[in-house]
Amino acid sequence: MEIEIDERTRQCSRCRQYRPIFEYRGLTETYEMTFYNNCAYCRRNNQLKDGHLVQVVIFRRDSTRGIQIMLSQRIHPDKPYFNMMQGTGGKVDVYTDNNGHEILETEEDTAMRETLEESGIILEEEKLQKIWSETVPLQLEWTARRCNVQDATYNVTLSIFIYPWDWIQEPIATESDKSSDWTWHTFQEVIFMYLIPMLQKNQDFIFQEIGKYFNYCEIESLDKQEENDISPLTEKEFNTFKKKTEKVTTKEIIAIEKYKKGVTLEINRLRGRLTRINKYLNNYYGRKYLQIFDFQDRNKVAEKVNCLPTLEEIRHNAPTEYSKIQNNVYRYTVHETGDKKNILCQLKIRTIKDYLNKDQACTATIDQLALSYSNYQLI
Repeated sequence: MEIEIDERTRQCSRCRQYRPIFEYRGLTETYEMTFYNNCAYCRRNNQLKDGHLVQVVIFRRDSTRGIQIMLSQRIHPDKPYFNMMQGTGGKVDVYTDNNGHEILETEEDTAMRETLEESGIILEEEKLQKIWSETVPLQLEWTARRCNVQDATYNVTLSIFIYPWDWIQEPIATESDKSSDWTWHTFQEVIFMYLIPMLQKNQDFIFQEIGKYFNYCEIESLDKQEENDISPLTEKEFNTFKKKTEKVTTKEIIAIEKYKKGVTLEINRLRGRLTRINKYLNNYYGRKYLQIFDFQDRNKVAEKVNCLPTLEEIRHNAPTEYSKIQNNVYRYTVHETGDKKNILCQLKIRTIKDYLNKDQACTATIDQLALSYSNYQLI
C-alpha cells in the first residue's frame, strides 16, 4: 500500500520510503526535522546532522569570597532551558565563502563571538582553556538535552571553556530579553542552582579545573613602568624555570615573554642565514655541469645561462663555448623522476676522468646528446 506524500512526510535517504516529521515551534520560526536515525522500514542507519554548542565559564578569585563564576538566568519563556542559569556561549555557525563552500566556525571563535554578543566582554584566544567536550545524540538542534541514540536527529558536540576575568571589562546584559544581568557566584551557591544540562553535569569538574589555574598562576596587576623594569630570563634561568612546579607569578610570565621575543629574533636571524646558505648551495649544485667546459670558459657560460640549463639553452646563449666541447666525448646518465603527469628530466654529464661510477654511465659526444636530450636539465 502506497503512503500518501504530503507536507507531513519525508523520504528516507536509504530505502526511499516516507515517514513523518516532527516540528519544533520557536517564537518566530518553526524548525522541521526528521526523526529516528533508524528507518522504520529498512532499519538502516541514516546519517545524522552534526552540530556544535559552546559554553564559556568566566571566573575570578575574590579576596573575600574566593573563586566565583559569572552566570545569568535564561528568562525567555519560549526558549529552551527557561529559568536555568548559564554562561556565555551558543551555536557554532557555518559560513559560506565566495565560492559557495561551507566553512565551519572554530569553537574558539564561537566562544569569543558569543561572549562579546551576550556580555560585551572581549576575550583573548590565548587565555581560553577548553576543559571538556563530548558528542551526544539530540532530537533538537538548539538544545543540549540528550536522547536515546535510536531517536536522534543530530550528533552535537558540546564543549566547555573557562576564562579568567581581567577585572577591567564589566559584563553587560546585552540580550536583556533573553537573559538576566550577569552575576558572580561561588561554588557553594552554584551547587543549589538550576543550571543548563552541560554545566549541571560538570559543575564539580569546572570548579576543579578553575582551582588548578589559581594553584599554578599568581595573578597581579602591574603598570607599564613595572612591566618595562622586568628583565627577560637568561638561558640559565630558563633551564631552571622549566623544572618549576610551584606558583608562577605575573612578573615571571612577563620575563618569559621577553625571553621569547629574544629567542624569536635569534630564530629569524638564523633563518635568514639559512636562506643564504641554501642559496649558495643551490647555486653550487645548479652549476656542477660547468665541469665539462675548460676552466677559462666556465665563468663566461655561468654569466650567460642560469642554473640547471639545458643543452639547447647553452647552445643558443653561449655558442662560442658550446662549439669548443660539442665534439668531445663525455660520460653521462639520465635521471627521470616524478609521476606520469609531472616528469622531471635531468641529464648528468661529466668528463671521463671525473666520473666515479663509470660502470653506470654511458659515453657520447655533446652533439649526440643534444639530439636526444636537448631539453633535459643539466645537473
